[in-house]
Amino acid sequence: MGIQKPLRITIAILLFLGLVINTTMTANAQVEKVPRAGIAINGKVVTGIDPIKIDGTYYLPFEQLAKILGYHNIKFNKNTLTYEVTDGSTKVRVTMGGTKAKKGNELVNIKPPQWINDTAYVSLHAGGALFNSYIKFMEKNGSIQVQRPARKYIVHTGDTLWTISRIHHTTVNALKKANNLSSTILKDGQALKIPNSGSPKEMEPIKEHEPVKINNNASVATNKQNVIEEAKKYIGAGYKFGATPAEAPNLFDCSSYTQLVLNNVGINIPRVSRDQASKGKAVTQLQAGDLMFFTMKDIYSDGRVAHVGIYMGDGNMIHASSSKGVAITKNVLQNSYWSKNYLFSKRIIK
Repeated sequence: MGIQKPLRITIAILLFLGLVINTTMTANAQVEKVPRAGIAINGKVVTGIDPIKIDGTYYLPFEQLAKILGYHNIKFNKNTLTYEVTDGSTKVRVTMGGTKAKKGNELVNIKPPQWINDTAYVSLHAGGALFNSYIKFMEKNGSIQVQRPARKYIVHTGDTLWTISRIHHTTVNALKKANNLSSTILKDGQALKIPNSGSPKEMEPIKEHEPVKINNNASVATNKQNVIEEAKKYIGAGYKFGATPAEAPNLFDCSSYTQLVLNNVGINIPRVSRDQASKGKAVTQLQAGDLMFFTMKDIYSDGRVAHVGIYMGDGNMIHASSSKGVAITKNVLQNSYWSKNYLFSKRIIK
């Protein structure tokens, strides 16, 4: 049965009033300009940033913060005031005024971002939750301090120990033990230590076996050969977190590189490493053309899928690395860095 006309009118009026109230609340917020601040990552000043205070809480310009933390691939929908940004590892999706954002496939509770003078702002704690960092204002020198990877998480309204444990790929018991908690009750603004024991790893994508679309009629052997040959063409290209398609083939991040290589031979995969990890079949006996996935403990504390490369055979991997750009790492699973960060591999050519 359809909604009767008087009821439809009432609903429309209430929706309109809700929008007016929300707009009025934002408009009536006490916005205070504060001096430009240096922003330091792990104690080293990297640049300046322009914070503001809204009702006494510090906020940072979202785009500026995203770029500072390596999320250079930025898309903005002006109609919905929604941002989608990536550093090549994970997509972060944020809508102005929303209390929930999306990081990868996880929902994250945040203090609502604000849209002021055509600029998006996020609170320090919201920025930390979105970008796997702990961000604070240091009163004694007026700077913004970023701890990366985060060793603390600030609780937001709606959080539970279970949701926090899922985001950081740990357990409720580990969170309770690390924070000497006897109860599961949390308070908005509460600081929690993130357990550093157990080496959290995001293993969920290994269970996902989404098919890959192959737009050619080549044999499996030919496709594998074509992928390796295409991958080698870009050796020496530079690296940039969140590199955009327009910056290829001069600059890549790990997943923009694998996507371009595979797309160029007719194999369609998604943009970011976390989404690429959901494709294909998990394998332990590697073959040329398989995708290898890694976490990066020195950047992310949440154990996420953070890096992807293409297995070449003979123990070697070709990939876009932050230190060397597009290069070949020999005996990758014996490499002191990559072996300790290895998660799993997926076969997409079969």
